[in-house]
Amino acid sequence: MFQNIEGVVEEQDYSKKKIKKLKIFANVFELRNIAIYVITLMVSMVGLGGDFSPFSVSIFAACFANAIPLLGVVIVTLIGTGIKFGLAGLLAYMLTSLVMIATFFIIKPRYNEEERNEKVKVAKNVFISAFLVQLAKMMMAGFTIYDFLVSITFSIVAVVFYKIFVNSLVVLQDFTEKRAFSIEEVIGSSLLIAIAVSCFGDFSIFGFGIRNILSILIVMFLGWKNGILVGTTAGVTIGVTIGIIANTEPIMIAAYAISRNGSRHTK
Repeated sequence: MFQNIEGVVEEQDYSKKKIKKLKIFANVFELRNIAIYVITLMVSMVGLGGDFSPFSVSIFAACFANAIPLLGVVIVTLIGTGIKFGLAGLLAYMLTSLVMIATFFIIKPRYNEEERNEKVKVAKNVFISAFLVQLAKMMMAGFTIYDFLVSITFSIVAVVFYKIFVNSLVVLQDFTEKRAFSIEEVIGSSLLIAIAVSCFGDFSIFGFGIRNILSILIVMFLGWKNGILVGTTAGVTIGVTIGIIANTEPIMIAAYAISRNGSRHTK
């Protein structure tokens, strides 16, 4: 009799584990994560002149820290990196991701409070993995002070945008839900979307650049929904970032900043 009870308990435990695994697998295709996959694909195609996009490393780590299923994120980042940067960029990104995962076993990520967006702190892992891969490439190609500084800058950029993205993904996940987001989350998500639309590059329709139009619409929408302070702050932030990515003139920063004032009369 006890053997039968033990068998039933073991069978129930096995069923629970099986159901749990199925739920974890189903979360990859959950509707609230689809927007993140689309944005991640677009972000991974935006570079700053390197072999691959530092934003792809940042959003990969941000999804890990935010408990978002990584299977879909890995697939779309590999696709985006391969399309934009070719085989060399794809291999460099894959190596960086693998080194980052390896650092999790050496430098244990610290767990944060459950209600925080950044549930696991992995900023150190992001910097170390990005820098080590850039350093290894530099050693094979030839060491120069310039390349060394570029490697450090690349790693810092990856960490900075990791911090921005990790507090922005919640807005994309819960956009359809009625809840209050902080100013940092709103501006960060707007910056994330602005970087994503930069994947269009210089593509234009009838002479109008799609990237600039969509970015200015984001700023105007923020100003319309949250006021002039948020709109202006977002305009300057997005203008500086897009200016660096697209190598545009500084006057474009002012154009993004004052675009909120243009929306003031349309509210």
